[in-house]
Amino acid sequence: MKKTTQRLKEPSTWAGLAGLAVLFGASVEEAQAVANAVGGLAGLVAVFMPENQSNAQHRP
Repeated sequence: MKKTTQRLKEPSTWAGLAGLAVLFGASVEEAQAVANAVGGLAGLVAVFMPENQSNAQHRP
């Protein structure tokens, strides 16, 4: 699950998903709108999620 979450934070993942959506019949505009909406929701969730305490201890 952690690896999936990390991959979803990468722009290349969203570009790949948008490319697949276009391949399967979505227009470029539709794929971009969905990617923007999902990215916005993920950003909103990230604002309210606490960071893992074990990760915070390793940061300088």
